[in-house]
Amino acid sequence: MLISVVIPTYNRAHCIRRALESVRAQRVGDLEVIVGDDASTDGTPEKVLELMPEAKVIRLHANRGAAAARNAVLGLAQGEFVACLDSDDEWLPGKLEKQLAFLRVHPEVALVGTGHFLACKDGSRIAFPGKNPSDWRRELHSAASFHGASSPLVRKSVLEDVGLQDERLRVLEDWDWMLRIAERFPIHVLPGLLTVIHENNPSDPDRTVESMGIFLEKHREEFLRYGRRHVRRVFSQHQENAARTLFRHGRTREGSRLLWRSVVSAPFRNPACLAAFPVAFWDSLAGTSLLSSVLAGRNRQPLRDVS
Repeated sequence: MLISVVIPTYNRAHCIRRALESVRAQRVGDLEVIVGDDASTDGTPEKVLELMPEAKVIRLHANRGAAAARNAVLGLAQGEFVACLDSDDEWLPGKLEKQLAFLRVHPEVALVGTGHFLACKDGSRIAFPGKNPSDWRRELHSAASFHGASSPLVRKSVLEDVGLQDERLRVLEDWDWMLRIAERFPIHVLPGLLTVIHENNPSDPDRTVESMGIFLEKHREEFLRYGRRHVRRVFSQHQENAARTLFRHGRTREGSRLLWRSVVSAPFRNPACLAAFPVAFWDSLAGTSLLSSVLAGRNRQPLRDVS
């Protein structure tokens, strides 16, 4: 077996067709598709088998998150390479073929990602070409510079060394995985726009804040390799990211407190975020959602460079 395609899913019967059809469109014949169903209640496993009878479906008995769903199927993967795809996203034709060609020419590289389109709810598409910073390890401390849930093709032997995803993380689990890989192996991102990421609602705010805390403490010693100033800036970036999620859920007081922590951590990292405080205050007084609307657009832009 050449490639194992790993797809975690939860209640995606309405949209999983596009993911499966995009796998079928790849010009790589020797692959298997394994779907990890995170206790769906909408008939997703049955829909998968209706659309792709040859797929393997592993069903979790309780909803435990995307990391648990991926981990449940990774142990069954028979491929030399593992390709990750979220069940609401899709690949464009030729994606796996181009990634395989790169890995065969560069045996030292453990993982290859791609650029992607963000398919927005308003019907527009935003292009995020793949880029390669001088230090991927440092980059992944605070900027998810490629989509780690749906674009990577990774050597299975690397995953055996790095280990499974951290199931404590209900958010950031793929980011954590990519960082752990980059700490030990070279990675690369192709510039081509070969993956389509479909815009979703913001993550659960409580799980976002909890996962942020676990992620930051888990990698604190890794961040310290680049100095204490770097640590403060990394913490500040993640605190700002989580504050955005709170704001988008209308939790302005909690979002303001977390954003203030971000400012205190690194006052000059992103002075523009100070503009959020008067807008959040107005929202709380007038019952409006101006800040949520602004951040919905802001989340369609790449994260700020923290170097």
